[in-house]
Amino acid sequence: MSYNEDSIERFFIPKESTKYRSEGLRGLVRLSPIVISNVINLHKAIDTLKKNPSNPKKKITKAELKDVENYAKQIGIDLIGYAKVEPQNVFKEKCVLHENAIVLGMEMNKEKMDTTPSFKAIKEVMHTYNKLGILTNKLTKYLRKLGFAAHARHPLGGISLYPPLAQAAGLAWLGYSGLMISPEFGPRFRISAIYTNIENLPFAKENKHSWIEDYCKKCRKCIRSCPGKAILDEPIIHSSGRITHIIQEKCMPHFTNEYGCSICLKVCPFNNKDYYEIKKNFESKKK
Repeated sequence: MSYNEDSIERFFIPKESTKYRSEGLRGLVRLSPIVISNVINLHKAIDTLKKNPSNPKKKITKAELKDVENYAKQIGIDLIGYAKVEPQNVFKEKCVLHENAIVLGMEMNKEKMDTTPSFKAIKEVMHTYNKLGILTNKLTKYLRKLGFAAHARHPLGGISLYPPLAQAAGLAWLGYSGLMISPEFGPRFRISAIYTNIENLPFAKENKHSWIEDYCKKCRKCIRSCPGKAILDEPIIHSSGRITHIIQEKCMPHFTNEYGCSICLKVCPFNNKDYYEIKKNFESKKK
């Protein structure tokens, strides 16, 4: 599947960071082993495409799917869901081999992320990217052994927008901070995907987390706390359905100079309180 006229160019953070002073990201030099590992596994996702079976199966049995999910949990993947890729969510000049996506998520350590902006926090971010990238490739290899075609994409090297995939898979909902919010981890997780030829995946029919949008409209804590005033008071809804919450030109100077910033993540109520308790209190106030 290729992009269409509604697709956007990929916003590649390392490239964009070069436009600003990068004092906050100087710590990445100290993280060079993790950065290098991320790059290696990003390329591995591409290089191993030739290992796809020549005549892959298109249907997965319930037993095989259960094995895949159990294996994913066993190796350390926290979230797994299924969604169809929409052409408008594929980045310009990019394409995915298959329209069926297995969407994966991994938690970032709360104690470390609560120190943000700090070297400890950005180290945790890069560590999570690296670990999830490795495990995404590992799960892709497992799918190929079962006889399916699979196209792994690293959490740092997406060729389609991950937030719409995670939302379509029913795993989370897009918050005003531009971060996905899940019941398990709030905004404190990263996303990757495996595009596959498996036609009968249990694609989500609904998303039970849409109430988050109404909550964010009333909360706005991330908007008030953003040092760059980069979070829009009212999100922009594009004709394609894509939603813009962040003014990148205002976000990036703080992001690059303050260890990846992430203050919006730290102050988010979903990072600090139980998801279901927040929902219960919010719904009781609406009555």
